[in-house]
Amino acid sequence: MTIEYINGLEVDAITLSDIVQSLPELDKQSGPFTFISVNPQIGLHAEEYPEIVAFINQATHRIPDGIGIVKVSQQQEKKIKERVAGIELMYELLKFADEHHKRIFLYGAKPEVLSAAVANIETTYPGLTVAGSIDGYSKLSETEIVEKMNQAQADMIFVALGFPRQELWLSKYYQAVNAKYFQDVGGAFDVISGMVKRSPNIFIKLNLEWLYRSLSNPKRLYRIVELPLFVMKAKKWYRVNKRQ
Repeated sequence: MTIEYINGLEVDAITLSDIVQSLPELDKQSGPFTFISVNPQIGLHAEEYPEIVAFINQATHRIPDGIGIVKVSQQQEKKIKERVAGIELMYELLKFADEHHKRIFLYGAKPEVLSAAVANIETTYPGLTVAGSIDGYSKLSETEIVEKMNQAQADMIFVALGFPRQELWLSKYYQAVNAKYFQDVGGAFDVISGMVKRSPNIFIKLNLEWLYRSLSNPKRLYRIVELPLFVMKAKKWYRVNKRQ
């Protein structure tokens, strides 16, 4: 798989179509397969968490989740052609699970959000089984969470704890969970639950979904500042490391 280094992180030059087409073959293999998003926020802050950098760089799929990643690539090696939105990948994995009668486990979000997300998934994808779920505010220990996941015998684990918590959790515990597919999905449960609307199609088509979400939620306004900071930091990293 072709990769490009962006601010020290390995990012796969991969499209959503590539991943979807590969799923039947992946399903014949033992795994585990880790689908980990690399977006500007992670690119800007990942070096503060060496374990996250190591986890991303050894993941089986490092997803270019963010137009900022694509734009930086265009200024560097030009290998990454397309943004792969984490929520769109989750939908494709749910569709695959539905068609192949897989068992899934959801971990994260507020209790009411998680409950609504589970209900909507079960309605939309009747062929899969939601084998278990734990909200992001659970008082269970990490060991108990892993035990519940293993007891559920899930094929797919979706973790929605937000950066950096979800990446830190996966880096520490995914190998202890007997599942084949793992994905960090950020705020996907909020959208799937119906409690948060996804950006209008025009914003998605113009690759401005990040801007719409930031303007719609005051708690995300800092993302507007982070994007140019990430681009500048990535440019500096590339200039320095290109010479080496």
